[in-house]
Amino acid sequence: MSIISKYIAKKFWGPFLFILCIFCVLVFLGDSIEKIRWINSYNTSLRMVLKYSLFTLPAWIVQLLPIACLLSGLLVITDMISTGEWTACLAGGFTVRQIFKPLLVCIGIVAVLGFCVQEFIVPNFTKRAELTFQRKIKGKKDWYLNVQNDVTLRLDDRRILFAKQVKADMGLMEGMFIDIYGDDLSLKEQIQAKRFVWDEAQKVWNFEDGVLRKFGKEAKVTEEYFDKLASDYTVEPAEIALGKTEADFLSIREILTRINFLNKSGLKVNQEYTFLQTKLAAPFVTLIVCLLGMPLAIALKRSSKLLNIVAAIAIGFGFWWLVSVLSSAGQSGMMPSWLAAWGPVVFFSIVIYFEFKKLRI
Repeated sequence: MSIISKYIAKKFWGPFLFILCIFCVLVFLGDSIEKIRWINSYNTSLRMVLKYSLFTLPAWIVQLLPIACLLSGLLVITDMISTGEWTACLAGGFTVRQIFKPLLVCIGIVAVLGFCVQEFIVPNFTKRAELTFQRKIKGKKDWYLNVQNDVTLRLDDRRILFAKQVKADMGLMEGMFIDIYGDDLSLKEQIQAKRFVWDEAQKVWNFEDGVLRKFGKEAKVTEEYFDKLASDYTVEPAEIALGKTEADFLSIREILTRINFLNKSGLKVNQEYTFLQTKLAAPFVTLIVCLLGMPLAIALKRSSKLLNIVAAIAIGFGFWWLVSVLSSAGQSGMMPSWLAAWGPVVFFSIVIYFEFKKLRI
């Protein structure tokens, strides 16, 4: 890397860290003020409200990184233009692309770091925020994250499971029964039990304290009570993907586990596939937003820094709005998941190509 490239890269990090810190403070204070009503609503403390806001901060940071990068890049370019450094670089034989290159390297580093935060920090902190809200703020001491009520699962083509409550982390289903159908799709058997418990040693689920009903011809029903009955259901508790389905709660690995489980259960996975594709596209979104906005500093080089800042914010939030709308369409099944996630990236990549071509960058 040349001396000029190192100089430009160094100019990027100061504004970036300053802008990111400002964003963090504003988001933390804004979120805390908005949640301050919880003190009266749930009879909680200010400390718990601030703790909740702190746990949600990493998710906000990931969303704000593209705008922080774009603003920093614009500030570097406008500063170089106003001090004459831009003209000096061009007079010295540097092209606009060569000047952009160190900025894009810095933005690429931020995008990779943001992806790591998205995968390894945000899910854990978001889960801790939810636990704080449910247990500490709302006072639900027996609330668990990976617990779901009134669950219906398709075990295979002939068996459907119903459970009043599933505690996957504990390997326990309560208040459950399984309907077993024959080849003619008529109900042949039903197993009803108080508990469905995972046996770690045998790697199988067992029924406890229940009854086995067999339905014969002419509505004849026989019942056989049992204390314990082995099943052939071998899906491990860690692979049972229930509970919160918001993107911030899940890493890519957890989304893949959820997709695999839902596919086996015969359930729709539009939402999960959209989450997966959106997370994979996130680093590219940061680069696209910056490449889309940075040429504005050249096109508007005689304008004030304030105008560039307003333009950057408009581009960043406009892109974020479009991604959110398409993501919702992908989750609902209105459009393919890959198109919902990668459509904006591909479309604006084409826009950037013609933008650079028109400005001769």
